[in-house]
Amino acid sequence: MKIVKKVKLGDFELFSLRDGEFWLDGGGFFGVVPKVIWQKLTTPDELNRVKLNSNPLLVKTDKHNVLIDPGLGNKYSAKQQKIFKIKYQPTLENSLAEIGMTADDIDIIVATHLHFDHVGACTKIENGKIVPTFKNAIHYFQKNEWEDATHPNERTKGTYFLENYLPLMEAGLVKLIEENVKIVPGISVEITGGHTQYHQIVFAKSNGKIASYWGGILPAVTHIKIPYTMGFDLYPVEIMQKRKELYKRAIAENWLVCLEHEVENPFGYIRLTEDGKNYYFEKKM
Repeated sequence: MKIVKKVKLGDFELFSLRDGEFWLDGGGFFGVVPKVIWQKLTTPDELNRVKLNSNPLLVKTDKHNVLIDPGLGNKYSAKQQKIFKIKYQPTLENSLAEIGMTADDIDIIVATHLHFDHVGACTKIENGKIVPTFKNAIHYFQKNEWEDATHPNERTKGTYFLENYLPLMEAGLVKLIEENVKIVPGISVEITGGHTQYHQIVFAKSNGKIASYWGGILPAVTHIKIPYTMGFDLYPVEIMQKRKELYKRAIAENWLVCLEHEVENPFGYIRLTEDGKNYYFEKKM
């Protein structure tokens, strides 16, 4: 069974990879939405947890191999594995191998934000030490997100794990960026806020075609409705406002949308019903 899903975007190739799965508390994942409603969208386990995939996105341009949000990684304690019901298969290495690549082929990493489930795979344990996974890659992080992630507070310390990114800075592999910038030709970022204060989404643009990777601001199809935010979102009202703006742009410009935690097909398009009342996700087959 194939792991990787591939689509063309102009002259670019996009690959939705896999880096395992984990399960989050359903109440945390759906925030203020009652279980009697959200359980119609996904089935919780006996501990009220719901399944999420880790779907890194690889963009192959004519000059670069850009990996967005590498994923969970495998540095978790037995306690963490139990809490989050982490399954390490298929791994990011499995995904890359399927398309004839290794971590050494990646030259650019971009993170939407620095939560463990998005950048845990940026480092690995080697000979008892935590070292960079992508030793040939420059890692692009928002400067203010870096400040928040390296100085977590009582609310955020359960999602920011220093071992996932401090070794990258020590190895000289981090480039801190500010605001909305172009990373390389065809790849750019835009700050959205919401999930974290300096959360960003990532765009790939080629020959008039646009793909967007939404990170934590729209984790899965289950959250397509504007009010469906997570308990883990630091600024949920901001997310609702930003989604309205982004949905309008995504529909007008026909963005290919890539969902990081979707358990089925992560590629699709945001659409509006004919009566103009509801948004839905049209999966790209």
